[in-house]
Amino acid sequence: MVVAQVTPAPLLRRHGSAPPWLSSSSPFFLHRRVRRASPPPAISGCRRQDYSHSSDMAVRGSSGFKLRFYPNLNVRNIAQEWVQESRRLFYLKTANNVTNNIYKGSTPLRAGNVQNELSEDRRGLNYTYLHNLRERVSSNSIVNRHGNSQELVGHSMINQPVQSVPAPISVVNNSAKCLSMPRASKVEIPWREYSPAEDPLLDESNTEVILELDDKVHDGDVKKEKKLVVKKVVSPLPTKAAFCEESLKARKALASIYDKVLVIDNIESARSIVKLLTTKYKSFIHACDTEVANIDAKEETPVGHGEVICFSIYSANSDVQAADFGNGKTCIWVDVLDGGRGVLMEFVPFFENPSIKKVWHNYSFDNHVIENYGIKVAGFHADTMHLARLWDSSRKIDGGYSLEGLTNDRRVMDTVPEDLPKSGKISMKTIFGRKKVRKDGSEGKVVSIDPVKELQREDRELWICYSSLDSMSTLRLYESLKRKLETRRWVLDGCPRGTMYDFYEQYWRPFGALLVKMETEGMLVDRGYLSEIEKAAIAERQLAADKFRKWASKYCPDAKSMNVNSDTQIRQLLFGGIENRHRSGETWPQSKTFKVLNEENVTTEGKKTSKYRTIELCSIVEDLKTDMFTPSGWPSASGDALRSLAGKIPTEYIYTMDDIQEDDEDTNGSENPDGDSSYGTAYEAFGGGKNGKEACHAIAALCEICSIDSLISNFILPLQGDHISCAEGRIHCSLNINTETGRLSARTPNLQDAFGAERRKAKMLNFSIAYGKTAVGLSRDWKVSVKEARDTLKLWYGDRKEVLAWQKSQKKLAREQCEVYTLLGRSRHFPNLTQFGPGQRGHIERAAINAPVQGSAADVAMCAMLEIKRNVRLKELGWRLLLQVHDEVILEGPSESAEVAKAIVVECMSKPFYGTNILKVDLAVDAKCAKSWYAAK
Repeated sequence: MVVAQVTPAPLLRRHGSAPPWLSSSSPFFLHRRVRRASPPPAISGCRRQDYSHSSDMAVRGSSGFKLRFYPNLNVRNIAQEWVQESRRLFYLKTANNVTNNIYKGSTPLRAGNVQNELSEDRRGLNYTYLHNLRERVSSNSIVNRHGNSQELVGHSMINQPVQSVPAPISVVNNSAKCLSMPRASKVEIPWREYSPAEDPLLDESNTEVILELDDKVHDGDVKKEKKLVVKKVVSPLPTKAAFCEESLKARKALASIYDKVLVIDNIESARSIVKLLTTKYKSFIHACDTEVANIDAKEETPVGHGEVICFSIYSANSDVQAADFGNGKTCIWVDVLDGGRGVLMEFVPFFENPSIKKVWHNYSFDNHVIENYGIKVAGFHADTMHLARLWDSSRKIDGGYSLEGLTNDRRVMDTVPEDLPKSGKISMKTIFGRKKVRKDGSEGKVVSIDPVKELQREDRELWICYSSLDSMSTLRLYESLKRKLETRRWVLDGCPRGTMYDFYEQYWRPFGALLVKMETEGMLVDRGYLSEIEKAAIAERQLAADKFRKWASKYCPDAKSMNVNSDTQIRQLLFGGIENRHRSGETWPQSKTFKVLNEENVTTEGKKTSKYRTIELCSIVEDLKTDMFTPSGWPSASGDALRSLAGKIPTEYIYTMDDIQEDDEDTNGSENPDGDSSYGTAYEAFGGGKNGKEACHAIAALCEICSIDSLISNFILPLQGDHISCAEGRIHCSLNINTETGRLSARTPNLQDAFGAERRKAKMLNFSIAYGKTAVGLSRDWKVSVKEARDTLKLWYGDRKEVLAWQKSQKKLAREQCEVYTLLGRSRHFPNLTQFGPGQRGHIERAAINAPVQGSAADVAMCAMLEIKRNVRLKELGWRLLLQVHDEVILEGPSESAEVAKAIVVECMSKPFYGTNILKVDLAVDAKCAKSWYAAK
């Protein structure tokens, strides 16, 4: 609160020593320079500016009088003198609001300037803004007092202007910028709780109210008018909301492990810890985890990508007693971001020691990002993702096989030691995610997370806890899964072989290490060739699109401008007017308008050419039959559905733009006289003959567009991208044991889809029947009637009765034991079939047939790859495994030893079980040598 009093003369000053910042030696003091050629005007008491000893105020010349106030560092509780005039409510409420905020400590007080006009003598002191005084004031100051019984400290300034006029008031965002009481008046302001909501003029969030004095000079007379100015001020809003209640609870729980973490951020401390790890705790099992920046893990390979910013190690002995690194510290957290690469390199003796057992969750990723620094990781002991899949191959819910999902599932985790939080791994989104704030200040729906480098530096303690908990949780998960697998029997060919953890040690542990090495090797790609293929594919796609548009525009003119990638527009042309399969009486409209790109630059009269234009598409055929529908009940426009409409059309009929001539017309049936392909259901729907053929050819072109788009986006473009390749031009896809049957899958890129599709088609008949596919499924695959498919099945099973008997035994096993087994004794579990209806029960029974077939094939392929890896002669010749595609393996090596290597590989694959074949049938192996994979196929 400020009292400003106008008195004639002399100047009044409160007693007391002046604060140090008013001394001439103070950095805040600026000497005034007096520039005048004549004596100052006759203004009593205005020869100099003065200050109260209890306030930090300054006066300088200005076009308008503005008085700013702020408390001194040493404020004394003294009696206040109030002037007796003009009790204006506006000033009263404003002053109360500001002083109330000061009392509560909610106003960010900053030093300001007191400005006054001294007529011709424009002189004054200009002090720079001080730091926020809230942290510096004494305990008995205005800001820090907590009792209502004490009076506010008075701040006074005595000045003698020409007239007694009100001073300006400025209140911005509930903070005092400018405040003074009316001159020649006394305002009594009782202390009370006050809310700005009481005054509609004061919006503490975004309103600035200023009462200014406008100077108007008329014939040498100075007249001042007061003007009320209300300004709208846009307050800077935070970009993110506060943490939600769930996050706050999780952060509090996570913070409890901070005292158990030893932070390593320099070479000296790293060296001493590595000595402990490689000597005293060498026999312990060590769970390791890295945090990586500068990588999109969903799109980029970790080979050659990513920057390790920190890692953690949690160690325990066989009794699950954690290592002690002093003062109760059981986990090591290493800062690589600010500690430097040298800190990471100090751990080389630990990471490269093959006798030190290391456990990881998703070993492949951590191995690659560490090896990017030239460190060859050794001592792989277990991958908890693989252990979890071996224990339960069908986790589709509850977080799947993520560390968070597994460690928070009490069916997976046995007990949680006291040194860990009761919950398992906590997601980064829960700990660090906050909703974005909209422009109006409300919370949005999108939750964002700061970059990991910022989190490590700005939310350091929680980040240390978050990343350390990963290694802690990994080791506890390993111990729990190990105990579970040790309770399950491993039976091979009817003979007990130990536990399923023994199976892991004998097969899946070395297989996991082999897959990582294959990922590291990668495959060399001819990017120049792929670039040419891309150009050819784009040209063929355009040709196919033009063919379909040209044909469709004969029935619907606007189809020449349609989007051939739009399922909705295709459905409009082919199925307009058809009834919804699920909702009786609801039909697709006969015609509909669509907004498309204005590729032809069509202009509307009187308007400029627009980027988009509107077209109208109508149905071009009636009663087109289909047996494929979307979940919403409308006819499907997928690639499979379109192929059913078109039939099997030779490539030469797809890319020709010539119409079928009259003499080519065939009215005797659906067979194509120019080839051995048969037409699909569109042939009859469009009247057969020439029109039917043209329809099938055009729809086949539409199918080809889908295939080309898939080829370009999933194969040609990714194989040329830097995100899956390294400096040597080799691509490094991710190979995972993440299928329910145990077969490998490839990701980023999926080379198995890219190259295995054609071979699968040739085996469709036998494998479909062996996997338990029904007559309905086969009729769809073969494009025949259900009756024809059913008759084929009867003939097939008639010659192979033992297959039918085996399938029945697998269904019985699934019903009675809720699991089936692969060749090597891996199991796949199923829920109790009695709780499902016929449809779901049939699905589970088919899976019970499929799992042993595909799973056993995966077992054989794995054993063959391990046999190749163990072969010393192949290593001496320089040959190494690159990729596995189902029952096919690809190796790379010197051309001069190709034939020798081929013979060794054939031997290994035909006798994959440690040099023997335990099966009752021979394993036939076909092998080829060539310069490229394509040539070898």
